[in-house]
Amino acid sequence: MVDLSTAMAAAAASDKRRGGRDGEKKRPGGKVGTEPFDPADHVIKEKADAASMWLVICYAIIIASIMRYAIMPAIDAPASALWSLPLFLILTIPTLHRVILSKYADRYTFGNWFRASFLYTFTWLAVCFILVNPPLADISAPEIARHTKFVDLDDPDWNRQIDDLVFDENLSERRLGLAFAVRDNLDATDVQVRVDISTMGDTLNWTAISSTMRGNWDNYSSNVSGVTSKPTDVPILIELPEDFEISTGVSYTIEITLSQTGDPWELEERYTWRFTLTS
Repeated sequence: MVDLSTAMAAAAASDKRRGGRDGEKKRPGGKVGTEPFDPADHVIKEKADAASMWLVICYAIIIASIMRYAIMPAIDAPASALWSLPLFLILTIPTLHRVILSKYADRYTFGNWFRASFLYTFTWLAVCFILVNPPLADISAPEIARHTKFVDLDDPDWNRQIDDLVFDENLSERRLGLAFAVRDNLDATDVQVRVDISTMGDTLNWTAISSTMRGNWDNYSSNVSGVTSKPTDVPILIELPEDFEISTGVSYTIEITLSQTGDPWELEERYTWRFTLTS
C-alpha cells in the first residue's frame, strides 16, 4: 500500500523531470548537423556567383568574336582549330577567376568550375551560331534544291532523274534539257553555276550566274516537276544542243559546280553523275 503523500510526491517529481527536458533550449538543426544561417555570408556568396556568371558569359562572347573576325578570315576553309581552341580555353576559367575576381577567390570550388564550364560552352556555341549565319555571315555553300532531271522539251509528260544512273531508252530521239534548281540560305540568285557534260573526246559546258540561266525555265516550266520545293529556289533549265547525241553503250559524266562569294570564305559545292544509255 502507498499512502497519499508518497504518491503525490512521486507525481510531482515526475512532472518536474518532464518539464526540465521540454524546457531545454537546443540549437535549430543541431540533430541533423546544419549550420546556422548567416545573412551577410550568404550575400557575399550570391555576389561571387553572379560575378562568376557574367565573367564567363563575357569571356565566351569575346572568344567567339575573336574566332569569327580574326581567325576565320585568316584561313580558307573550316578547320578543327575553330572548335578545339575555344573548348581548350575552358582550362583558363579558374585562372581567369583568380586574376579578375581575386576578392572572391576563396569562395569558388570545383562545383563553380563545373558550372562555369557548361555556361561557357553553351554561350560560345550560341554566339558562334549567330555570328556565322545570315545576315551577319554566310559559310554555307549553295546546293541543288531537289532532283536533277533530263526533260523532253517537246513532251511535257517525259522526264527522268539522272540519279538513276542507267537509261534503258533511246534518248537520241528526244530534244533534251537538263533541269535543276539552286538553293542557298541567303540569296540563290547570285550563285555562279557551271555545268559540264562530257564523254570521250566531247565536252559541253555552260557557266553563268543562276539568275541569268533561268530564262529557258520560264518557257518550259510546265514540262518539269519535283525540281523546286521552296519559293526561294532558283530553277534552271538548260537546252542541250541538237547536235549533241547520247549514244548507246557510252558513259557520260554530268558535273554541276555551284560557287559563291561567302563571308568570310569562298564557297563551292560540286555534284557529279555518271550514266550509260543501255538501249
